[in-house]
Amino acid sequence: MLFTELKDYVVFDLEMNGSNQIIEIGALKITTGKDIEKFSVIVNNPPKGSGMASFKFITQSMGGEHGWITLDMIHNGLSEERALSRFMKFVGEYPVVGHAIVDGDVQLVKEGLRYHDLGKWRTSGKIFDTQQLHGALNGNPNDISLSGLAETYDVEIGKQKHRALADAKATLAVFSAMQRTWR
Repeated sequence: MLFTELKDYVVFDLEMNGSNQIIEIGALKITTGKDIEKFSVIVNNPPKGSGMASFKFITQSMGGEHGWITLDMIHNGLSEERALSRFMKFVGEYPVVGHAIVDGDVQLVKEGLRYHDLGKWRTSGKIFDTQQLHGALNGNPNDISLSGLAETYDVEIGKQKHRALADAKATLAVFSAMQRTWR
């Protein structure tokens, strides 16, 4: 299916803890191109070792207007197994959309599913990565940030960044603009 024809899908984003472990999952389910159902969960994966330094840097420099994920939030989060199980139930058989997810977010979810023996995520032909789509459509294989895509497609994405649900909303806005542009 062409990305321009996609009407039912899930847009998602992950946040990591500095040790390449999931600490937040945010997703939006789009049906008939309009209706939105939200999913957001904090995961109990506190940073360890050298990951703590990265985590502290991120929390101080990228907090945004609604704040960054705190260690208290993480310690009170769901287990990774429970969070991934709920996320997979939310996604179901829907195709997924995200920014720079092919080699990152999708692989982390698949690794978590395998580690917790939660089954396989069959994503073949069901992943739409805004970064890769943009590169293919514009003959530009270079990496482009989500905010760079928002600027390219003249989309307002707000100031909150590095929170999974906010980034999923921004990705949805960019993806929708890409669909309109390339129809």
